[in-house]
Amino acid sequence: MVKVLYFGIAQEIAGTAEEEFAAESTAGLRKMIAEKYPRMKTVRFRLALNDRLLTAESSLKGNDKIAVLPPFAGG
Repeated sequence: MVKVLYFGIAQEIAGTAEEEFAAESTAGLRKMIAEKYPRMKTVRFRLALNDRLLTAESSLKGNDKIAVLPPFAGG
């Protein structure tokens, strides 16, 4: 199981700040999130794995923490 942390609009869509999924890869996790929360398909979000922003799909292992980061603006 991996812990998924939601931020911004992703948290509003999920209705929770965090939950767990049984996913083996970030590609599989993206699919699971989109199936559970269809509105997430409209959000271009990035993932961070254990506090590191991902630039490519990655495999996952138990106790990983994934942050779902929607687009944000600011200065």
